[in-house]
Amino acid sequence: MKKQLFSLALLLSLGTSFVASAAPVLLGQDHDKISRSDHGRRGGKDNAQDRQRRQDELARDLDLNAKQKGKLEKIFQDQHQQMQALRNRKGLDRSKMMSEAQDIRKSTDKKLKSALTKAQYAKLEAKRQERHRDMGQRNGWQQNGRRDFGGQRRS
Repeated sequence: MKKQLFSLALLLSLGTSFVASAAPVLLGQDHDKISRSDHGRRGGKDNAQDRQRRQDELARDLDLNAKQKGKLEKIFQDQHQQMQALRNRKGLDRSKMMSEAQDIRKSTDKKLKSALTKAQYAKLEAKRQERHRDMGQRNGWQQNGRRDFGGQRRS
């Protein structure tokens, strides 16, 4: 009788530990499926709907008129095409690719500056800085550029 109870308890504990260890994996798989379908992208690649949503937000936040909105759509479309062409080029080393991407961003920035009023451009820059700061905080970086490990300090 004691052997049977012991065997049953052992089986029950093994089964429970197996389910507990498998649960995070299953939850992670479900999370990946949900996030892929919700975001519509994987690995930093964006799609037309995301770009359109960001452009609409920008138009609303900067109070763009129809002419400006058209100009910005063209500017961002050109930037997207240039970046895609850069990504598709084979045999380019990382530093060269980064340099060319920075040139594309600078060119886009000049075009934006000419299409927007000074106040709108200042507001755009403020939004960029805010987004940059928010992303850094989300990734655990403090304002001094050092990694924040949740208040743990070395002795």
